[in-house]
Amino acid sequence: MSFTIKKLAIVLLLTLTLQAQTGLTQKYLVSISPETGAQDISADTSIEIEYNLILSKDSVSKRAIVLKNAKHKKIQGQVSIKNNTTLIFTPNEELVSGEYKVKVKQIKLQDYTRNTRSVRYAKKFCSYFYDDIKECRLYNYATRVKSKKIKYSFNVDDGKPKVISLSLNKSNIQLNENNTTTISVNAKYDDNTTLDVTNDVEWILSNSNIVSIDKNIITPLSEGTTSLQAKFKNQTTIEISLTVYKEINGYKLPPEPDETLNNSTLLGIDVNDNGVRDDVERWIYEKYEDKHPVHIDIAMQEGKANKKILETPDKAREIHDEVDRAVHCQSYYKYYAKYFNESILLKDSVANEYFRSKIYFNTQERMDAYLQYDKLLSGGVYTLPKLGERKVKCDFNTSKYGK
Repeated sequence: MSFTIKKLAIVLLLTLTLQAQTGLTQKYLVSISPETGAQDISADTSIEIEYNLILSKDSVSKRAIVLKNAKHKKIQGQVSIKNNTTLIFTPNEELVSGEYKVKVKQIKLQDYTRNTRSVRYAKKFCSYFYDDIKECRLYNYATRVKSKKIKYSFNVDDGKPKVISLSLNKSNIQLNENNTTTISVNAKYDDNTTLDVTNDVEWILSNSNIVSIDKNIITPLSEGTTSLQAKFKNQTTIEISLTVYKEINGYKLPPEPDETLNNSTLLGIDVNDNGVRDDVERWIYEKYEDKHPVHIDIAMQEGKANKKILETPDKAREIHDEVDRAVHCQSYYKYYAKYFNESILLKDSVANEYFRSKIYFNTQERMDAYLQYDKLLSGGVYTLPKLGERKVKCDFNTSKYGK
C-alpha cells in the first residue's frame, strides 16, 4: 500500500471516529440546524435537532441542549418540542458574531416498531387496561430507545441589522364585545431603520379567553381584561392593557365585578364611580334594554338613593326625602305622564321589593342596614308631593322625554 493511500485511510478513519464520537451518524437523527461547521448563521437563529422517532417528554429538560460561546460562557435559552420529533433551543438573546458549541444530551425516544419479548409482553398486558396502549406507561417504557449524545459547532456572522426595540401602535385598548380592532408592531433596528413586523410577531396574552389575535386583527371572545405583548427576534414590547366591555344602547357597562369581592363590603364595587354599584348597574341596563330609556334613568336614581341607605341607615329621617325622590319621579311617569305619552308608561315598578331585596340589598349585612333604615322611619309623618309636581324629583334631564 502506497504512502498516499495509507494517509487517506488514516484521515478517513479519524473522520469516522470523530463523527461517531459526536453522534452525528446515529440512526435516529434526521437533521440538525444549524449544520455542523456552518458559517454566517443569523444572530437570531434557533437550534433544531430532528429525530425520526417520537421524543419521550419526560427525558427532555432545560438542560437537554447546551449552547456555549467561544469563551465557554453558557447561553441561556428555552428548550421545547415541535411536532413531537424535533427538539428546539431558542436563545434568550441574539447571538454575537463568533463560534458556538452545541451539546445535546442523550434523549429517550419511542420506537413503537420494536418487537422484542419485553415489548410483546407489555403490549399484551396493557391491552387489557387501555384502548390505546400508547397511554400505558409500561408499554412506553418497553419501547424506549436512546439517542447518542451530539456535539458540534457553528459560526455566527450575519452582518445584518439587529432589532433593538419593538413598539405597538396602541395602548390600553378598550374594545366593544361586538367589534374588532387592528394593531401593528414596528421593529427598530440598530441602523435607524424601522420595519412593520406585525405578521411575524408572537402575541403574548395573560388571558387568552378574552380575545383572539390573527395577524393584526383583535377579535373579542368575552368580557374582561388581559395584558398584551408582542415578541419578535428576542425583543418584547411593553405590556399594555386590553379590556373587552359590553355596551347597551350606546352605553358602556362597567365590568362584571367579582362576586366575593363585591359582596365583602356594604357599598361593593363601583369602578366608574357614578354612585351605583356595578352589579346593580349591569342588571338595570340588561333588564330594561328593550324598554323606554326612562326606566333606566329612574332605576339608576333608585340605585343611588339606596347607596345613601347603606352609608347612613341610622339617619333615616334626615335622608328620607332624598331617598324617596326616585320613588316620586317614578310615580310621575307611571301615573301622570301617561296622559301625554303612552310610550313612557311604566308597567312595572323599579322601586319594588324585588329590586331592593334581591338586587340591591342582596346580602344579609345590606338587608340589615335597610331594615334599620325602615324601622327608624316608623312613626314619622311624610307629605307626598302632588303628581304634577313630582317631575322635579327626577335627577336626570327630563326634557329629553318631552313635556
